[in-house]
Amino acid sequence: MAAGDIATSREVYVAFAFAAADLLVEVDEDGAIVFAVGAAMALTSKPARALTGQPASAMFIPQDGERIDRALNRMDEGERVRLLLLHTPGGPGRPNKPVALAGYRHPDRPGHRLLALTHAAALEVPEENRTPIGHLLSREDFSVLARRMMDEGSVGADTDQAYQLTMVELPAVEQVRAAAGPVKADEFMAELGDRLKAVSMGGDAAGELGENRYGVIHSPSVTASSIEAALTDLVAAFLPGDQPEPVKSATVALDAAGISSEEATNALLYSLNRFSQGEEVNLHNLAKDVRSRLSDTVGQMREIKEVIDQGRFELVFQPIVDLWTDMVHHFECLVRFPGKSSPFETVTFAENVGIVGNLDMAILNRAINFMRSPLGNNPSLRFAVNLSGRSLSHAPTARRLLSMVAGCPDLRGRMLFELTESAEVDDLPAVNAILQSLRKGGFQVCLDDFGAGSAAFHYLRALEVDHVKIDGAYIKEVRGSNTPTPYLKAIAQLCADLKVGTIAEFVETPETANLLKLLKVRHAQGYLYGKPMQPANIEADPMKGWAVNGLYWQNGLLAYRNQAPQAKPIRFPTVSNG
Repeated sequence: MAAGDIATSREVYVAFAFAAADLLVEVDEDGAIVFAVGAAMALTSKPARALTGQPASAMFIPQDGERIDRALNRMDEGERVRLLLLHTPGGPGRPNKPVALAGYRHPDRPGHRLLALTHAAALEVPEENRTPIGHLLSREDFSVLARRMMDEGSVGADTDQAYQLTMVELPAVEQVRAAAGPVKADEFMAELGDRLKAVSMGGDAAGELGENRYGVIHSPSVTASSIEAALTDLVAAFLPGDQPEPVKSATVALDAAGISSEEATNALLYSLNRFSQGEEVNLHNLAKDVRSRLSDTVGQMREIKEVIDQGRFELVFQPIVDLWTDMVHHFECLVRFPGKSSPFETVTFAENVGIVGNLDMAILNRAINFMRSPLGNNPSLRFAVNLSGRSLSHAPTARRLLSMVAGCPDLRGRMLFELTESAEVDDLPAVNAILQSLRKGGFQVCLDDFGAGSAAFHYLRALEVDHVKIDGAYIKEVRGSNTPTPYLKAIAQLCADLKVGTIAEFVETPETANLLKLLKVRHAQGYLYGKPMQPANIEADPMKGWAVNGLYWQNGLLAYRNQAPQAKPIRFPTVSNG
């Protein structure tokens, strides 16, 4: 076939220009290559003219043969295949080359397919990112590869032929290190890496996911039991005569099995994260719950999405009071789900599976509508809405947030945002830019749970905010005490030096409130001022519904009256310099 024949189809040119292919190939109805042009030598170690007449599968390693056949069948059915991750032989003594394949049915030649191959540089992991001895992928790089394989398996693949992800727990690693000595232990780790990679896709799809925990992406012809047997034999060779702890494994099919690619991928990453974090019962749960297409995780995701889409949640409001004036500064909007005593597990699950952005935006929309309703539409009533760090790290959700806020000029000065740090923020400068857009628009920002977790002080350095909410654990430590802890004093002083407002949560007694005043903490939240509640809807005077639990209206402002006995003044002990 001459190159000019391809030029007869403008659609072909446009498609390949879009693909930015390194190698263009046409394959006939028998699977043979009839035309090839481009960087064939670099990708396949063969010149383009040598590929003509060869089966298309001959360009790739034998382990990829079944996937090539499935991809060609999908093209025959009219489907466009995008970014199929494969490997071409690297030659004697050289590693296999990662490539990405795209293709579709030829628009002008019945039975023919057009393939575009590109060098998949993203699959080439720098040596410094691998484990030093076993040369396995890091958890992050392995997760990226698993996600791409899930994307591939979610479109038209035969579920019985989908690639598998087997997660392996090998507690005997520690026994080998303790019994064999450092040199033998290194030999063990090197052999372990070789054995895991030997059964993996392309010979390089194995990773270390956590302490003594590993992952392997492999063809369906490789079973979890065979992987367990290979590793058991390896341990026995290094611990002869011992009775090491057994190898445990769980296998997940990398296909979507009738669910969306996004759902399947998020469920997979959720399972990987749980496994890598070393949960004691995780493998047992995974073996039961996710072996058949992650159905339980996806089912829970769909349940939460249904709750969000149908608005089957309620907002309750807890007051934050100015300790210096006893005036209500604002209310925090808290979500409650039907049949759930606490929202914590639901919100955390939504964060871990990547759907918390939908939840945050639904709560924000509900809060906006409430602030414009007769119950919430008062200049003195301000409300804080929680935003997960992952929502702000997700560009589409962040854009949606800014768009929604841009439509609320009437709520400037009345709506605040609390950035929760239960999920780590990856790109702090990008998130800070979003926060500054909110602040410039007239919406104050608070950093929630300050002091909890290793990233708290790092957050305060990277994010410009108006307030920080001191984590309740520090407040609980001073209950019944007249002396603040050094940590609480340090946090209060740091915020004062930075001219950042402070809010203390879990304030339950007048004594604690008195102590916080001495530390110059400005605001407080807790059962002393009221539990989360919904105001009574009194049609004749909606604002009366807020006057409960010691709250009352004074000159158009909502104030707090302490109904408990007055606390005795607290004085810090004096320190003698003598």
